Amino acid sequence: MKENSLRGKILSLDSNNSTVQIEVLARSNDLAKKLSGGIGSQHTMHVQPGDFALLSQKPVFRGKLQETFSSSIGKTFLLHNVWPDDPAERIRVNNVNRLLRRNTLAMGDSMIRTVGDNLPPFALYDQNGEVVTTDFFDGSATVLNFIFSRCSVAEMCPAATMKMKKLQDLARKTQIPHIKFLSITLDPSFDSPGVLKSYARGYSLNEENYKICTAAKSVIDDLTRQFGILREDSKDQPLDHTMRTIIINSRRQIVYQVPGRNWRVEDFLSRLQEGS
Repeated sequence: MKENSLRGKILSLDSNNSTVQIEVLARSNDLAKKLSGGIGSQHTMHVQPGDFALLSQKPVFRGKLQETFSSSIGKTFLLHNVWPDDPAERIRVNNVNRLLRRNTLAMGDSMIRTVGDNLPPFALYDQNGEVVTTDFFDGSATVLNFIFSRCSVAEMCPAATMKMKKLQDLARKTQIPHIKFLSITLDPSFDSPGVLKSYARGYSLNEENYKICTAAKSVIDDLTRQFGILREDSKDQPLDHTMRTIIINSRRQIVYQVPGRNWRVEDFLSRLQEGS
């Protein structure tokens, strides 16, 4: 296991103090010196609100520990970068994403998916730690984009998410049936499900039909490659990246897309009303 990594099981949760009691199932070697007791030992740890919401639904998890200090109890640990870790779900996700990997290799370096193309198979985790596959697109039109939570360039991800929220609100007010929204992170090393939960809450997104998803970096690499999204490290930002906003129909087919950041809510609303 990587440094400061832990696999565990939730025994109890305390919402008043934002703490969880866990049983250690596995841990990295460096934690043997920091955590008293061995495998099977129990510990109380602090968690962030998004991770607390996740752990209340997904009791078996993997995450990282960070030493911190509490005025009431002294030295303690913050459990963060939390992911669900049910073995059966992990196998299912890995099997689907092996198909994505093969599909990406078969496309080669010069092709990207465009209007008229069908989606490749993939499996992600949403902000609640639930597995999302391409079955999500069946029976509805879906607006898809790529963002990341640490993006601070106002006209990029923050503006895109505000426009997605406005589009979601207008679709509801105009009673367009069977509409969904999906944002996929470009920064999976930071954007765990719990971080994305806090992001969704921060923008007051209606999570009934809006999912924000993450996955292993290799999966995000394959998806950005297939959808023509470029991203690279930046001195001033965690990432520098391009954008693309896409409508996918109920048959998993791309029917409309706008590259760049200048897509218009009214344009997408009109196309959703027409059934694209």
